[in-house]
Amino acid sequence: MKVLWLVNWYPNKFNPFDGDFIQRHAKAVSKYSAITVIHIVQYGPQIEVLRKKVEIKEAENVKEYIIYFAFKRTGIPLLDKIIYNGKYYLTYRRFIRNHFKEAGLPDLVHVHVPMKSGVIAKWIKKKWSIPYIISEHSSAYYKLIPDNYFNRSAYYRHTVSGIFKHAAKVTTVSKVLGKRLQEIFRLPSLLVIHNVVDTNVFFPGENQSPVFRFFHASTMNHPKNVEGILNVLAKLKSQRVNWECILAGWETPQLRQLAASLGLDKMVRWTGILSHEQVAMEMQYAHALVMFSRYENFPCVIIEALCCGLPVIATNVGGIPEAVNDSNGWLVQSENEGELLEAMIRMIDNYDSFNRYEIAKDAEKKYNYSVIGKQFYSLYQQVLTQTIPSAF
Repeated sequence: MKVLWLVNWYPNKFNPFDGDFIQRHAKAVSKYSAITVIHIVQYGPQIEVLRKKVEIKEAENVKEYIIYFAFKRTGIPLLDKIIYNGKYYLTYRRFIRNHFKEAGLPDLVHVHVPMKSGVIAKWIKKKWSIPYIISEHSSAYYKLIPDNYFNRSAYYRHTVSGIFKHAAKVTTVSKVLGKRLQEIFRLPSLLVIHNVVDTNVFFPGENQSPVFRFFHASTMNHPKNVEGILNVLAKLKSQRVNWECILAGWETPQLRQLAASLGLDKMVRWTGILSHEQVAMEMQYAHALVMFSRYENFPCVIIEALCCGLPVIATNVGGIPEAVNDSNGWLVQSENEGELLEAMIRMIDNYDSFNRYEIAKDAEKKYNYSVIGKQFYSLYQQVLTQTIPSAF
């Protein structure tokens, strides 16, 4: 089976963490099928920025093509949009044609995030009669999110709707997003396949910090509400001692300044951006994960923490309740700092009620590469069985 992945988000030279969860899905599926990934990236007007406009990587059963194209803005928004889309789709179609000539046609196309790769998948289906499936990862189908589906142009909404309509199957990483997509696009059926964890990296550690250690890892932007966590830590300082909090990710001067103004310099440690292996090491040495997101889909960091045996404190938003329950953590309401403070105090006082190895064992069974990869492969077989005409 040859499967072509068309991805809107994927790690590249300019953003090595963009869609890294999709890359992990590819590695999981590669246990059962050869995967070719194509990702188009716009990199600005300077051609000399890159020595190669096509980056090719191959590991085990996954071959990645990252294609870069230059784009210089005119300053006229409508004209910029027309030029950008023209160059984007021209680059994409030209590469697809050449790839098919060299490598032959795939059996199936798998789109991750419908716009814009879904447009190419529809074109492939029309031209070569190759079916495609969609995996949607975005949480932008809720009106509380600033840049949501409903705020986009009529053309955008019509295009996305058409992409879903012509898909052989649709998957999401959470039940709540799946239900939302079915409501909006009237999809007859939808499959939930969760995010995946490399359990060779994320597993329980032998030692823990002598001080009770909370751990947080994120992009630290508005949706993650790190400022809310800092506000709660300042209150926790007056009620419990002998604890610390490690914050990993894209911290800002504003967040550091807020922590300092709250008197948290001795209680908080900022690590900056960490590799997956470094995140796993921090988790293995910590006691609990804390997330205070305003909105989410199905965060990888939560299931990675669970695979390390960490109980989780997180907000009751998106698909998080599908992963976190009373056996492995507690949920609080978004923006409710009082509930978060109570949960963190309770975690310190009642930590022994959690069994790290049972938490890890349960999570490993649900989110490991073999399990998730097999779910996608079974879906591929189902789609191809339904779309290939019988010889009899």
